[in-house]
Order: sequence, then C-alpha cells, then structure tokens
Amino acid sequence: MSRATSKPDLTFVILIHQSLREDAAKLTATIAALHPADRVPRLPGIEAFFDHYCDQLIMHHRHEDELFFPALAAMVGAGKMHLNELDDQHHEVDTAIRAVRARLAELADPASDFQTGRAAAASATSAMTALLDAHLTLEEETALPLIEAQMTAADYKRLEARARRATPRPQAQFLIPWVVAHATSDQRRSLYRSAPPLRLICWLNLRRYRRLERALVPAGEGVGR
Repeated sequence: MSRATSKPDLTFVILIHQSLREDAAKLTATIAALHPADRVPRLPGIEAFFDHYCDQLIMHHRHEDELFFPALAAMVGAGKMHLNELDDQHHEVDTAIRAVRARLAELADPASDFQTGRAAAASATSAMTALLDAHLTLEEETALPLIEAQMTAADYKRLEARARRATPRPQAQFLIPWVVAHATSDQRRSLYRSAPPLRLICWLNLRRYRRLERALVPAGEGVGR
C-alpha cells in the first residue's frame, strides 16, 4: 500500500472546522445586523440554531478529549501535540459559549434595552469566534499534521467509528447536512465515498436543517445543495 493511500482521510474533521468557522462568523454578522423588530420573529430562530451549533462544537471537543487526542498523545507525546494548550483552549471556548448564551437570553428579554443587548451579544459572539479560530488553527498546525504523519488510516477509521457510535441520533441528524452544506463538491464526493450512508442521512434531514439555517441568512437564500 502506498503512503498516499495509507494516510488518514481527514475530510470529515476538516469539514467540521470549516462549518464551525463559517457559521461563527455568520452568527456574529447576523446578530450585529438585528433590528428591534427582529426580537420576536428572528431571535428565537437564531437561538435555536446556536443551540445546535453549540451541540456540535461541544461534541467535537468531547470526541477529541476522549478519543483522538489520547490516541495521538500515546504515539507522539503530549508536549509535541500541544495537548495542554489545546485542552486549555477547549475550556476557554466553553466559557465563551456560556457568555454568548447569556447575552442572547438578555437580548431576548423584552424588558431589556435592545441596542445595548445587541452590542453585548455581538461582542460576545465575536470573542467566541476569535477564540475558536485560534484553537482550530492550533489544531491544524499541530494535531492534524501529526495524525497524518503518525497514525495509520485503519487506526484513524476505528477512532472515527467510535466517534460515530458516540454521537446521539438527534445530533447526527443536524451534523451531516450541516457539514455537507459547507463542503465543496470535491469534499462532498470524498465524504460520500468514504461513508455512502451519509448521502441518505443528509437527504433525510436536509429540509429540517434548511429551516434552522434560514435564521442566519437573508430570505430566499439557503444551503441550496
């Protein structure tokens, strides 16, 4: 087997990173552009989407903490993969998520000042986005290259299989159309080739995902894939 074909296929984790980055930026822009009249018709949808987004982010970190990072640390050592720094960043992002939730709840309160609440929510979301981007960048510069260099494709597939089994069905029903919506055509082909059932899962859950996703985009736009 050639080295090219024996390397782990990181398509799925790369898609998760893309989706997290793009939607964090979209959330920030959406919140910053809200008007007082959006409090009732739009804010609940934004909060609902953010709940699903947070579920994916927290689950992604849990799979890293419990599966991928321990396996990699056993191969290369915690220091080489910056494990302590990555773990600290997970906690920082978790704290930032709680801040966004709190600011959105305050913004939804009809007794609160809308302009002040919107600025606070946008600031909290922007801070979360910056922390998340720094964390994903560190992973991409340290852990992911080491996984490609040190882990066999078979070992990585086993870890991915364990992660899939640990993913609750409701979260998978959002996860698959979510990452597909952020994928390029080449990435979608690679994803479906690696796990053909994902095409059906996406098709079955795409309509519900589109309804959630509309909270973040202008009317008439959507994933369209």
